[in-house]
Amino acid sequence: MGRGFIVEDAVEGYLSNLCEQPTSPTTGLLIGQNSAQRDFVVMATRTPQSQESGKDLVDKEWMCEHARQVSRMLPGGLSVVGVFIITDSNVSDILNPLQQTVCGLDKTISSEHLWVPTDDEVVEYVILHINPRTKTTTCRTFNVRDLKSPWKSADWKYQSSVCSAWTTVSCCLNVDIMLPLPDRRAGVESMEACLKEGLQVWARQIQEGFCLFNGKRIPEDVELTSGQKRNVRQTVNAQLIIPLENQRLSNLVQQCGGSVSVRGAVHSRVFLQGGKPKSKLAEKLLKRDVVSTMATRVFMMVEDLLTSEGARTDKQEDFNLPHRIFCPMNTTWPVCACVYQFTDEGPADLIERLKEMLDIDVTVNDLDTTQEIPAEIGGKSVPT
Repeated sequence: MGRGFIVEDAVEGYLSNLCEQPTSPTTGLLIGQNSAQRDFVVMATRTPQSQESGKDLVDKEWMCEHARQVSRMLPGGLSVVGVFIITDSNVSDILNPLQQTVCGLDKTISSEHLWVPTDDEVVEYVILHINPRTKTTTCRTFNVRDLKSPWKSADWKYQSSVCSAWTTVSCCLNVDIMLPLPDRRAGVESMEACLKEGLQVWARQIQEGFCLFNGKRIPEDVELTSGQKRNVRQTVNAQLIIPLENQRLSNLVQQCGGSVSVRGAVHSRVFLQGGKPKSKLAEKLLKRDVVSTMATRVFMMVEDLLTSEGARTDKQEDFNLPHRIFCPMNTTWPVCACVYQFTDEGPADLIERLKEMLDIDVTVNDLDTTQEIPAEIGGKSVPT
C-alpha cells in the first residue's frame, strides 16, 4: 500500500489558480511534514522563472537551487516533501526527468545538513502531476535512496484546517562558538569546508544535550502535551541544556589561518502535527532546527562577505549575522516560515524574498521581528 498525504485545502486552491495561467509547464515544491503513520502537505510554491531556462520540461538545476533556498526558510518540523508539475504532457513522459530532479533536490538539501540521518527517516518524495486541461491529478512517490525502486501510487486527499491545531515548540539558545578558518591562500570551497567542519563539532554538542519542556524533563516515549486537550493549539516552551563537560570536549587546539567567533542568542521554533507527538521527536527536531538556523546564517554571511571587496583582512572585524524573522504561511495557522534579515535590509526586502521564494503575499505587520536581537560574528585573523 502506498503512502497517504493529507493536504491543506488551501493547496488545492493555489494549484487550481496555477492551472488557469497560460504558462506551461509550471513546476514547484510541496512543503509539509512526514511521519511514519501519515504525511501532511501544508503549502505549495511554484519555482520562480529562470532567465536561463531552456526548453526542457523540468529545469533540474533551478528547482534544486529553489529547494535549497526554501529549505533555509523552513523552521523545525517542516521540509520539502516533494514536487509538483502542471503540464498536459503524459505522466510517462515526465517520470524520468522528475526522478532525476528529486534525486538532485534531495542531495542539494542534504548537503547542508550537519546531522546524521536516523533509520526512521522518510526517504520518499511525492511527485504530483496535474493536467491543466482535464484537471486530472496523479500522485506517486519515489525512494531517492534506491534508484531501482519502482514508483508507487499514493493517496492525495484535501482537508480543511490541517495544521490549525499543530503544536508549537519554541526555544531561545545563547551561542558562543569559535570556528576555524583556512589561510588566506585557500579558495572559497576550502573556507566553506573548514567552517562546516567547525559547525559539525558544535552540532555534536547540541546533539548530546537534552531538552526541558515547560521546565520539565519528559521521557522520550511520553506525549509532549500529555494531559492537555486534544485538537487544541498548544505552545510549549523549551530549554536546550548543554552539559559543561560536553562543551569542554570541543576546545581543541588546531592549526588554522584565522577564526570566526559567533556570539548571540538564536530563536528556534518547531511545528508538530496534531495527534500525539512524543517528546523524543520534539527534541530531535528542535536540535536540528538550532543547528540548521545557525549554519544557514554563517554560510549566508560568508557568501555575502565573499562578494564584498576586501572581505579577508589581517585585522579583527565584527559583523552582524542575519537575524531570523518569522512570518505566518497563513494568518489563521500557527505554522510559520522564516526569512533572514541583514542589517542593511529593510522590510521591503524581506517581503520581496518571501514572495519570490514562497509565493506568499505579506505585509510589514505580518513580520515578527521581536524574537531575536542580531547575533554577532567576529572574524579574527592570525599570522600564516
